[in-house]
Amino acid sequence: MAVANEQFVAEALRLVAEAAVDGIRLRILGSLAYRLHCPENLELFDKMERDLTDIDFAAEKSQTREIRQFLTDRGYSEDLKITIATEGSRLYFEHPETSLGVDVFFDELYFCHRIPFRGRLELDEPTIATTDLLLEKMQIVEINLKDIKDTIVLLIEHDIAASRNGRETIDGSYVTGLLSDDWGFYFTVTQNLKKVKRFLPQFDSVSPGQAIVVERRIDALLDSLEQVPKSRKWRLRAKIGTKKRWYQEVAAKESGF
Repeated sequence: MAVANEQFVAEALRLVAEAAVDGIRLRILGSLAYRLHCPENLELFDKMERDLTDIDFAAEKSQTREIRQFLTDRGYSEDLKITIATEGSRLYFEHPETSLGVDVFFDELYFCHRIPFRGRLELDEPTIATTDLLLEKMQIVEINLKDIKDTIVLLIEHDIAASRNGRETIDGSYVTGLLSDDWGFYFTVTQNLKKVKRFLPQFDSVSPGQAIVVERRIDALLDSLEQVPKSRKWRLRAKIGTKKRWYQEVAAKESGF
């Protein structure tokens, strides 16, 4: 049977809470995490026809065995093909009754670019940090409309801070520090931020005032990315530019959430 958005949310929160009792740290990522972090604008997800498709978790590689047993005990079946194909860096489970899928990513999210989770899962609960939520969308080279929609809602509700300032702000210094050492990641993120700005006028559900807020926050982050000192590795790779592929190739359907 189909699973409604509310059931996705309830099941994800249940799994995080029950895992914590067992000493397991699961953190929600993807579009479900966006909904949890944007309670004041939930109607925008509905107006923009943004439905959930599965539950995505970030976790610690050291807890792989415990997580596998935890999900199996709750009726989920592991897709061993994905386990083998990813050499255990990612596990995928599906519930036979609801067909609800659960993805678990260990220590990092690596599709087009690497987003490290190690040492960052304690920054927020039950989701990954808002900073990493922004990066998970902006790392997608072939970004699609649903990821642009999620980014717009996130930036309506969350400001860009010069440094980490609570769970509901995006840590601009972390973003600039990460990208100042990786030209490829920097290039993808800056191109996607500009694309989000270009798509803003297409969404009638976003008010003019909200659009201005998003534009200002994007501009502030872009300015910071330009001004931050770059590493020698970044500068050398920038000279090559797009003449050489700057990202890991993945299917578009695999890189979005």
